Amino acid sequence: MAIAREAEDNCRIPKPPADLAETAYLRNGYRAILRILVAEEALASETCTCLLDQFTWDQALDALPRFQTSDNPRLPFKVLDLYAQADALEAQVVEACAE
Repeated sequence: MAIAREAEDNCRIPKPPADLAETAYLRNGYRAILRILVAEEALASETCTCLLDQFTWDQALDALPRFQTSDNPRLPFKVLDLYAQADALEAQVVEACAE
């Protein structure tokens, strides 16, 4: 499933489509997972260009086992922990690109 970009910021991960997951909690978690994946790839490839086009929502879904903290299908991860991890990785990207 392709990622629709937001007009005001071409490289910001947009809100996930409603059909991605049943609840907003899950969709927000998958958004955070995608932020993590994009930031990790930027750091690994040492690139400062937007890599969003290289990712799909399906990749966030496929990465769930890596981030899963519970067997509860309605709460498989801790969204706030995912946000914190994504924020930290994105800060590393910004810092690396500022050099």
